[in-house]
Amino acid sequence: MELLARAGKDAAWSSSRARRWNANACGIVESVRAVNITIIRKLLAPELLTQINARLGNAKWLDGLMTAGPTAARVKRNLQLEPGPEAQELSELVKKALLANDKFPPVALPRRITPPLISRYEVGMEYGAHTDDAVRSRDGIRTDLAATLFLSEPESYDGGELVVNNNAVKLAAGDLVLYPATTVHRVAPVTRGVRLAAVMWIQSLVRSQEQREVLLALHGAIARLGDHPVTVSVEAVQQNLLRMWAEP
Repeated sequence: MELLARAGKDAAWSSSRARRWNANACGIVESVRAVNITIIRKLLAPELLTQINARLGNAKWLDGLMTAGPTAARVKRNLQLEPGPEAQELSELVKKALLANDKFPPVALPRRITPPLISRYEVGMEYGAHTDDAVRSRDGIRTDLAATLFLSEPESYDGGELVVNNNAVKLAAGDLVLYPATTVHRVAPVTRGVRLAAVMWIQSLVRSQEQREVLLALHGAIARLGDHPVTVSVEAVQQNLLRMWAEP
């Protein structure tokens, strides 16, 4: 069963709506700490998803500890795609799909994005509770947001939920979840099958989560206003706030 949000017409769900469904309908969360989670449906087209998974079927995997920071290394138990031309090409395919999605830019306001890392969890593997390094030593990117792109269908494995501040997330293959990298999160142990996912981090033009939420709310208001005469005034507010807050 897919957790946190159900398949529907919406490409992205707000965190509050998703949390209510998770807690009340599933009954799997006893207490939920507020966290802004955005789900982008069908980030990967079915043809691209099939192509990526077919290529991963013949891939070579290495111990995930090779990319873990000092804190995460104590709790990380997974595999990662062996670096090389194949990994780089698959990473570029995922990144290209992310940048082409119209829901992603207004939520993340991306300035820099890390190359996606493709991970594999077999039975018994997990990633214990941790917070991401604030700045990645490899590329100097500040990790404002984290993203997980699910590559395995949820019915193909048991366990393996991404748990963000007690919110359990297990989505359809091709769906992406975006959440603040400041959160404590983990990947639950896989008890059957194999979990494949791509993870990446985003340095935003706007460091503050609260400020990004204000700008996103204005973006939504502008879309609803359409050609209303007041639209240009709201756009001016949005752009001037971005001018004040952006760190290009």
